[in-house]
Amino acid sequence: MLTNPYYNDLRELMDQFGVEIVEEIKSETNEEVIDEYWLIEKVARARIVENLETLRKKYWVIEPQISEQEAVLLYSIYEDVRHKLIYSPGVSVFEKLMNAVKRVMNDYSIKTNDELFLKMLYYFIRDFLGLGIIEPILYDENIEDISCDGYSIPVFVYHRKYGNMSTNIVLEKDVLDNYVLLLAQRANKHLSYSNPIVDATLPDGSRIQITYGSEISTRGSTFTVRKFREEPFTPVDLMNLGTISARMLAYFWILIEHKRNIMVIGETASGKTTTLNALLMFIPPDSKIISIEDTREIQLYHDNWIPEVTRLSIEGQEIDMYDLLRAALRQRPEYIVVGEVRGREAQTLFQAMATGHASYATFHAGDVDQLIHRLEEEPLNVPRVLIQYLDAVAIQGRHVTRTEKRRRIKAVFEILGIEGETKELLLNPVYRWESSTDRFIESSSSTKLDAISQSTGLTIGEILEDLDSRTRFLELLKDRNVSKYRDFVRFISLYYSNPEMAFEELEVLEV
Repeated sequence: MLTNPYYNDLRELMDQFGVEIVEEIKSETNEEVIDEYWLIEKVARARIVENLETLRKKYWVIEPQISEQEAVLLYSIYEDVRHKLIYSPGVSVFEKLMNAVKRVMNDYSIKTNDELFLKMLYYFIRDFLGLGIIEPILYDENIEDISCDGYSIPVFVYHRKYGNMSTNIVLEKDVLDNYVLLLAQRANKHLSYSNPIVDATLPDGSRIQITYGSEISTRGSTFTVRKFREEPFTPVDLMNLGTISARMLAYFWILIEHKRNIMVIGETASGKTTTLNALLMFIPPDSKIISIEDTREIQLYHDNWIPEVTRLSIEGQEIDMYDLLRAALRQRPEYIVVGEVRGREAQTLFQAMATGHASYATFHAGDVDQLIHRLEEEPLNVPRVLIQYLDAVAIQGRHVTRTEKRRRIKAVFEILGIEGETKELLLNPVYRWESSTDRFIESSSSTKLDAISQSTGLTIGEILEDLDSRTRFLELLKDRNVSKYRDFVRFISLYYSNPEMAFEELEVLEV
């Protein structure tokens, strides 16, 4: 999650002056406020309103309000404050900013009251020391995406509870062009008319895609931010959200421990990466892991983990996922994670599966048939003889009704091999989600657990007993609300070392 420590300094100054800078704002008569909460305590808040006629919801960012004359003053000294900030004295950056504002005000012989001075400080903190106009929204943990579609068009957000909504932020041409340049600069990327498309990562870890000008997007410059969650979802979070059951998680846990290959597939925004990241928490604690992504999204707590990201062309040399994957295979990883398979790295990944490297990835496909079709066709060209080394496929979907939005693992399939005569891949549907009752059903017995039984020397009865034990353990983790990332991983690590001790420690844990 985004953090800007200078808002703490601002709040201390507000308390010292005894001033509140965010006042109450009345909604329109045809609107009803359905939710409201702080984004930045005492500084900015969100208000969700519903139009009583159209029933459409809107997301309002409420910041310190300034009059038209005060806005003219603010922007007239804007550049002067920026230049003075570099040379202003002060121990901390916040002190330097305050001194810069005071110096500029003295230069213009301008006097303001405490409230206006603090409001001006807020906007300078937001724009000079933060991420500018959309920064308050980045503080909202309910927001998944922020998108600006062009000049003079409201910025849109995707809210976990209320879905897509327009906001009260509208950017005109000059403001938007300058703002996307600022965002690219904050992400350490170059954006210009000669390089008008940028994919990057913001300082808080959020992914951003930017286009500049009207040549690429005819409605003008655009940006889309996919919010980064600092505390990743754990399997307990997924159970609480109803995405997956404890039994299914225990099943994947056993597969992961025994280095079976898994893909999480689904449509756009179905939560594939979130689910994969949660499943990876079951990897044994000291295993060597290499993750490969275009933009960092995978978050692991394992010490023996090498996170790698691609690099755009520098002096003619581009390092893509294929290059990273080839290099990773020389490092003898026990587990390989590919953020999303979409190019020539697919063949190498499946070759890694065939040679015994436990491999995990996400893939854009709605069902297993689509997965197989896309893998076999251009540009991936993965032969069917290699696809059979993929052990399990989790299909994730987003189920939308008029009242709620759910993400669910719709089905889990095992790939058993190739049928001799027809050359069709043999599939075993292990679990499925029943939408009418919102529950998960075990469709058939797992063949992969049978294979693990044969390779380990354990009986299938012992494997199923272990499956029951891990299911109870995960349910107990949920009952004890062990949803924090580090706490969850610690209990999984303890279970690997001593299951009885893990159960004992968990049972005495206070809720």
